[in-house]
This record gives sequence, structure tokens and C-alpha cells, in this order.
Amino acid sequence: MCSSDLGDGARMRRTIDPDSFGFLFNDIARITRSVFAREIEAAELTVTAAEARVIAHMARSGPTRQHLLAESLGMTPMSLTGFLDRLEAEGLIAREADPKDRRAKIVTLTEKAGGILEQIAQAGERTEQTISTGLCPDDWAAFVETARKLRANIDGPRVAAAKTEDAR
Repeated sequence: MCSSDLGDGARMRRTIDPDSFGFLFNDIARITRSVFAREIEAAELTVTAAEARVIAHMARSGPTRQHLLAESLGMTPMSLTGFLDRLEAEGLIAREADPKDRRAKIVTLTEKAGGILEQIAQAGERTEQTISTGLCPDDWAAFVETARKLRANIDGPRVAAAKTEDAR
């Protein structure tokens, strides 16, 4: 166990550190998306990398309100609508009115999405292999566990609020 306090805050940075946490995580996320996009393209799927991300998030969350899916993807509901329109036209997703709120839409994956989802998972696995090259399995596992803790620290309240809203 270690102390959860990383400092007393008395020393404020006076210069930009290009290897600070924020820059590192942003760089890792951006580069990982690029590697994933290349893997999706190499797999010659019928969906783009951005659409693959939407499908993967839908598989992760199950049937959910469209605006909550947009939030989990970090995009505006309007931006998500374009992706969902194409995925629906391909028969990969379905949208229905939420019985609890007719103004809201619930999005779900269709059976047809199963095969593509499997290929997306394989592209994700290849992406993970690429970005973890040079790390021993224990180091990779420690990194992933640390990243999960960080996500829980900063995203826990949002997730709890979304679950509460979905339960209504």
C-alpha cells in the first residue's frame, strides 16, 4: 500500500512538462486510436474505426439511451447520430423509443453485429499487443489495473449518475 497523497500542492509547476500525466495519457490515447484505425482498415471491415468504436461501446454498455452512449464516447449526441444512422442502415444497430421516456431513444446491437464485433475485438487485441510491446505481462497488468483505478476515480460519479438515469 502507498500513500494516496502525491504531494502537498505547495510546489506549482512553472513550466509545461511534455511528459506530465495529462500529456502522456492524451498521447497514448491518440496513438492507440491511430493503431486501432490501422487494424480496422487492415481487417477490411465494412465499418470505419469510428463506427467500430461506437459498436464496441454499445457491446460494453448493452442497450442504452443514445445520449448516454454519446457521453461515454466523448462526443456530442448530434455527432453520434450520423454514425448510428449508417450503422442502422447496415442493420447493425436498432433504435427504439425508450418506454420510460418516449423522447429518448434506446440503441441496441442487432444479431448481425455479432460477426463484426468479433472482428473488432480481434483488432483491439492486435492493437493491445502492438502498444504493449516491450512490457512484461506483469508490467502490463499493473498498468491496466492502475488505469482502471484512475478511471474509477474520475469517472465513478458520472457512471453512477448515468445508471440512476437509466433506472428511471
